[in-house]
Amino acid sequence: MASSPNPTDQNFIVVDFHYNGQFAPNPLVYFDPNRASVRDVDFSGFGYEQFMEFLHKLTNSRSKDIYFCLPQESLGLGIHTLVNNSDYKEFLDLAYANDKRMNVYVDHHNEPIFDWIEAEESESENEDLDEDEDSVIQDSYSVDHEEDDATYPFPANKTARDRFLNILCEPIESEDQDDEYVPPQYPVYDERQPWDQMKPIIDG
Repeated sequence: MASSPNPTDQNFIVVDFHYNGQFAPNPLVYFDPNRASVRDVDFSGFGYEQFMEFLHKLTNSRSKDIYFCLPQESLGLGIHTLVNNSDYKEFLDLAYANDKRMNVYVDHHNEPIFDWIEAEESESENEDLDEDEDSVIQDSYSVDHEEDDATYPFPANKTARDRFLNILCEPIESEDQDDEYVPPQYPVYDERQPWDQMKPIIDG
């Protein structure tokens, strides 16, 4: 085991181990773990197999499902598998690039956590899509107002004595009435007289 009495060695990273807990979905979390923070071991001198032996002695258990995640990232977005030397190199590189600290999680129950993450992302995308559709509907909703220069079905210069307007105002007779329809009679005016002196020539 690569260790040193000097915990300030520049090669050291702080690894927070989480074990004997359980992953749960939506959002992905690790419930009720035991924790051990190791800061006096030179993990850069390990390979993957040595790291797994160290983890076995620390937790007194063996599991193939090991994950790591930066402390400032959520599990759903930042979790990585740790199953081979390539993963272990990434584990070290990320730790050194981010304040020399890393979280390690032991899955004792072989949970399908990446399926959970994918389902959570799909649900989030659907919610975003619904919000976008609602926004489009609100943005496109408008009220049509009547135009000021509307065209009417009859000339606007009709007078109160106009036969056309009087016909429009006539009551509609019921078809059930037996009385014969008699068209209305209208008075005839002599328009040569001043309007305030007009008298009907023929009174209907």
